[in-house]
Amino acid sequence: MCGRFYLKSAPSEVAAAFGVDVRDNFPPRYNICPTQPVGAIRIGERRRREYALMRWGFVPSWAKGEFLANLAKRPLINARSETVLEKASFKNAYRRRRCLVPADGFYEWQARPAKSKQPFAIGKRKGGLIGLAGIWETAIDPDGGEIDTLAILTAPAGPDMAPLHSREPVVIAPESYKLWLEADERDAAALQGLLGAAPAGFWRAWPVSTEVNSPRHDGPHLIEPLAA
Repeated sequence: MCGRFYLKSAPSEVAAAFGVDVRDNFPPRYNICPTQPVGAIRIGERRRREYALMRWGFVPSWAKGEFLANLAKRPLINARSETVLEKASFKNAYRRRRCLVPADGFYEWQARPAKSKQPFAIGKRKGGLIGLAGIWETAIDPDGGEIDTLAILTAPAGPDMAPLHSREPVVIAPESYKLWLEADERDAAALQGLLGAAPAGFWRAWPVSTEVNSPRHDGPHLIEPLAA
């Protein structure tokens, strides 16, 4: 699962890493939570990469009534890569509307006997930006306007993440950005090859303060390692 992430890189760094024009002057965010607006890279109407703000919490275009009401309580923030082509909620977006979510890392919580869960920050061992695999859809908000929404794809945990959690977000390698964003339905097999866990040695994880548990908290102190 991926339920929180952080993005501390500057807009110019995001633009350079993903080959896209980023005009938003967004600040670092260290506690990005579900239902909040997040930046994403997608292919726009002119078949060019564009940076867009989307709501983290996927809403299928056909969602109505009780199903839509349930999404307000339990937003679809993740989609399992193994079943994304089988789920009615996700399959059309996966085939036609994929995106990349820039991040510097994410958080996961490890259960402790007789204690509350311990949060860990996770980032690339070598540091730097990552592109999380996402899918997006345009939905109708309660006021009748259009809103772009997204979900982040996850895969069974690899060797680095398995001690912490059973799943991890899918990371698309820079050399595969073009394929992930531009492939059509005929390239489904090639896309599936991108959806595995990160290889051993890719991630590093360190315990952080439980302050990250609350969406009210933000700031660089949230990713500082706990003192021994």
